[in-house]
Amino acid sequence: MTHKTIAYIRVSTDRQDVDKQRLEILDYARQRAIIVNDIIEIEISSRRSMAARRIDELFGMLQEGYTLIVSELSRLGRSVHEVLGLVNDLIIK
Repeated sequence: MTHKTIAYIRVSTDRQDVDKQRLEILDYARQRAIIVNDIIEIEISSRRSMAARRIDELFGMLQEGYTLIVSELSRLGRSVHEVLGLVNDLIIK
């Protein structure tokens, strides 16, 4: 089985910074000797659809045994309910 690590970075306001999230993720990976194979970066509100936030694309890339890294779970969704649903979908996948 091939293993890949995919990072997902999303900012939705001017106060958030793509570079800060990327550095946090890469530093986390470096400390654990993890190679990040792909990074999805997007600047869009969480109020937009999952397709617009590239969540559908992200899920299409993930396969069994892959690792997903985000700087914080809130980057995946707009509510705890949505984030938990996405995490559950990943577990089932």
